Amino acid sequence: MSILLVYGSETGCAQDTAESLRREALLRNVPARIYGLDEYEFSDLVDETIVIFVVSTTGQGEMPPNMRHFWRQLLRKSLPKDFLENLKVGVLGLGDSSYQKYNFASKKLYRRLIQLGAKMMLDLGLADDQHEIGIDGALIPWKTELWSKIYEMNLFDGMLQEPSFDIKIEPKYRFVEDFEGKNEDEVEEESEYQNLEVLENLRVTADEHFQETRLVKFASDLPYNPGDVLMVRPENPEETVQIAIEALGLTNEDLDKKRRVVQNDKFSKPPQFSIFGKITTLRICLQKYFDLHQIPKRSFFEILGYLSTDSMEKERLFELASPQGLDDLLDYSTRCRRTTAETLRDFPATAKKLKLNFDQFFELFTSIRPRAFSIASSPKSPGGQIHLIVAKVEYKSRMSTPRLGLCSTFISRLSKGDRVLCRVRAGTFKFVGPETPVICIGPGTGVAPFRSFLGERELSQPSPSTSLLFFGCRGPNLDNYFADDWKTMQNIEVITAFSRNPENQGRKIYVQHQILKNAAKVWQILNQNGSIYIAGSAGDMPKAVLAAIQEIEQEIGGQPNDWVTKAENSGRIQFETWS
Repeated sequence: MSILLVYGSETGCAQDTAESLRREALLRNVPARIYGLDEYEFSDLVDETIVIFVVSTTGQGEMPPNMRHFWRQLLRKSLPKDFLENLKVGVLGLGDSSYQKYNFASKKLYRRLIQLGAKMMLDLGLADDQHEIGIDGALIPWKTELWSKIYEMNLFDGMLQEPSFDIKIEPKYRFVEDFEGKNEDEVEEESEYQNLEVLENLRVTADEHFQETRLVKFASDLPYNPGDVLMVRPENPEETVQIAIEALGLTNEDLDKKRRVVQNDKFSKPPQFSIFGKITTLRICLQKYFDLHQIPKRSFFEILGYLSTDSMEKERLFELASPQGLDDLLDYSTRCRRTTAETLRDFPATAKKLKLNFDQFFELFTSIRPRAFSIASSPKSPGGQIHLIVAKVEYKSRMSTPRLGLCSTFISRLSKGDRVLCRVRAGTFKFVGPETPVICIGPGTGVAPFRSFLGERELSQPSPSTSLLFFGCRGPNLDNYFADDWKTMQNIEVITAFSRNPENQGRKIYVQHQILKNAAKVWQILNQNGSIYIAGSAGDMPKAVLAAIQEIEQEIGGQPNDWVTKAENSGRIQFETWS
């Protein structure tokens, strides 16, 4: 008997979390298996004893792609109410409370499993990226209770109440220097990602503006629809890689020796050759695969402490990994945004010993995850291109050097001719046809999906219905994205809100103010069964926009404030927001 861990994931966070739970199970002397939900045979579920689901949410509260077939099977009406009565279950959801439908996938799964008779070992866990320590804020107490419940069941002989680092766990992959022969058991990955060539990378904000925003154009024959997103696989900044190299004490011989990565654990996925190649080097893996730029999680300090042979550093690492050391961990890494590479530099004795076994890198470091950007070009535009508009993330903390966003920095440094691993993913917006009037609200880079959508509508025949776009930025000469493009579109009215325009005489004007100012136009579209789309920051903007719409409904329409609720339920108002 063993515990089954299954995950529904798209970018890899749920997979990483499930793998960390399996590692902890093994350290407690409990056998555990792990599968993606697209790899697991649904009919085998009734024969399991304990199943732990780790599920992320995508889009408008939807199941992640690798879980959708499993979910359809779970929803079959023919399944009896006692289908899972012998199953003991834990469900952990991974989400971001800045999104409108926070953790909807895990909530729906939790309810459906109960309907089929599954016995919940503990309440649904709802991990939130917005927590001060990210998903660990909910994960740590949830898994503590989980292991306690499993221990009390007394199902596994020799199960330990606490993890023992005397138990050796083999890394999921290993480096092989004798790569002439091919391992017969090795399965080559079929990658969804393609290398897209950069055609142009332009700064589209004024030089004097504090925010650097880039318009990047890729040559591409990938099919896509308005509202779709491009998943981009970034690489670590050169300076971050150099910090790690120096901290690890790696020589050029270590870095550039040819190696092959092979699967070392039957429950891990095959190596990702699309990222680092069939024959690779440690330097390439440090640049393209291991995430050296992320803020290290509690598990990083736990594993690094386990690998350390320096008594003082080991003690400090375990302090940071302990539940009692949470405030210390927050202060050391989270609040100042210290990177994994910089953390290695702070533990020199431990870091330099890691070169004795490079295979441990696969356990210590997580892989770089792809980032999603709304496509800003129309599928009907000539020339076979995909456009992205990306604001570079850069800010100060207590650290001596500015903090940089991984993917936005990577994109800002791209040059013509560079190639980037990308794939298209369906977006969250479900756009209406050209016969329906629409209101699009997209401050800042939130305007990207509307350039795609409205650009396609413009080319529709016969001419499309009314399209109203509210766009907000700081000033007409600072960050007025796509101003020239809007002028060429005959069937779109663009209403701008400049929050820092000198002509405002010190008043800050945002999109919600312009919505109220143009209340008659807004109400006319609402009365014509129009649709509203809102994209941008998940801060105050969406709530302020909804409040403005409700005010218009009450003052002009003389109706109770229930339009927004009805519109959300019918899909006439949709959101795509991010933190």
